[in-house]
Amino acid sequence: MIKRFATALIIIPPVGLLIIFGPSYTLSLMVCAAAILGLYEFYSMTMSQGVTGEKIGGIVLGVILCALFQWAPSEMIMVFLGAVMVVLFLGYAFSSEEFSILPNRIGIVFLGIIYIPFLLSHVSLINKLPQGIFWVLLLMSTVWVGDTFALLIGSWWGRHKLSPQISPHKTVEGFFACFVGAIFTVFAFKALFLPTLRAADALFVGLGIALFGQLGDLSESMIKRGAKVKDSGGLIPGHGGVLDRLDSFLFAAPFLYYFLMFKIFAEAS
Repeated sequence: MIKRFATALIIIPPVGLLIIFGPSYTLSLMVCAAAILGLYEFYSMTMSQGVTGEKIGGIVLGVILCALFQWAPSEMIMVFLGAVMVVLFLGYAFSSEEFSILPNRIGIVFLGIIYIPFLLSHVSLINKLPQGIFWVLLLMSTVWVGDTFALLIGSWWGRHKLSPQISPHKTVEGFFACFVGAIFTVFAFKALFLPTLRAADALFVGLGIALFGQLGDLSESMIKRGAKVKDSGGLIPGHGGVLDRLDSFLFAAPFLYYFLMFKIFAEAS
């Protein structure tokens, strides 16, 4: 746990400073880099070691998708995803000799693209909204603080397993502690940076980020259990792989983005 917190203290401040003071495209580059590393770990867990071409192809498509989220209209994203599915079917149809496993192979490649670049790129969309940088920092802080509360309370006082088949170390006590940490963080941001945010909305955002963040964590745990690995990788000391740190953002970022879009449309109507 000491290594875990030491690594977080080394990584989090530079990331926050780059997002705040870096060029406007800094966050998009971070999302793209995280998506590349996350996709590499995902395909390494779900594909055999010899399938290099498919991994590279999936990662390239993921990078293109991240770029579309940043610079293209939303219609282009849907066209691209449809084109990816067609290309995958045609590519495998003319290059494969074993068709019995094609649905699994196509499904894994496409799932990786949706699961990581598509979901994670909602962070870039949040950044484009009014006061977007504050909402991005709120998302990151809320996820991290919620995870920290869940880890500490679960380690110290956790007695009841949340889902032992998926994640044997997660506890019910840690699950609810995450909500406490998330709500506290959102209200702190409200007081410091977002004074016009209504208390009811702040409570809803805190609850939603905590819930969807933990669902993202459990979803990645299911993938790891299926792959029979403890961590998605070993790049981050004390934390595992990049995907182990991204998992909570994958579902929480879309939740926050669509909540903010709903509020914008509601206020404009």
